[in-house]
Amino acid sequence: MLEKLANADEVFIYLALFIVVFAISWLLSLVLSKTKEAAKKGKVSRRHGIGFLGGLVILLVLIIVFLLLALNRIYISFTAHELVATVECRPAFGYGPDAFELILTPIVKGEPQEEQSFILKGEKWSVGGDILEWQSYMNLLGLRSMYRLTRVQGGYIHAEDEMTRDITAYYLVEDEESEFWMTLYDIAVKIPFIKSAHQNFVSTYPYFGDTFQIYVTPSGFTLERFEKDE
Repeated sequence: MLEKLANADEVFIYLALFIVVFAISWLLSLVLSKTKEAAKKGKVSRRHGIGFLGGLVILLVLIIVFLLLALNRIYISFTAHELVATVECRPAFGYGPDAFELILTPIVKGEPQEEQSFILKGEKWSVGGDILEWQSYMNLLGLRSMYRLTRVQGGYIHAEDEMTRDITAYYLVEDEESEFWMTLYDIAVKIPFIKSAHQNFVSTYPYFGDTFQIYVTPSGFTLERFEKDE
């Protein structure tokens, strides 16, 4: 259910909040009306009625605030995405057919780092690495996916080309076979609050001149493309 809510549009979230607030307001109005009728008939004292209504109003306000905070927390937790790198591709002349240059700019805490340039061979490119995915309830506690980008590589559309043509790959970290990550791979399946530890890649075609943004989400890496302004 939480995963479905995470995929809901923001408009749906606000519509749900409106319905909740409207329902609570209607309930409060109904109780207020009943209390006034009872007070007129002498069934409850005026002071007792006012005290009851005051307590009810405070309780309902607290419920509304809690629901707003809870829904906002759920929405943020399951739709959060962090920009981790940008990519641009350019033609690479003199390196043979199907060669292109990929410019990768890592993003650390929102700050662009030094550009890295790679000459790739192929009809498409991919960037990816290791990722640790928490269980849904851990995301609600504020934990975000652990990750590291480890590799850039070229590729081809057809599997036969992948087997017979040159494929270029570059590492982004010194220690690709990290002892820490290998340990996570081994123990992740045994720890109930970890959903998965695995490798995850995003891949697409060069589209020269366009900009690509790579994000990490609670479920892995994702990619967004922006066309070049004419």
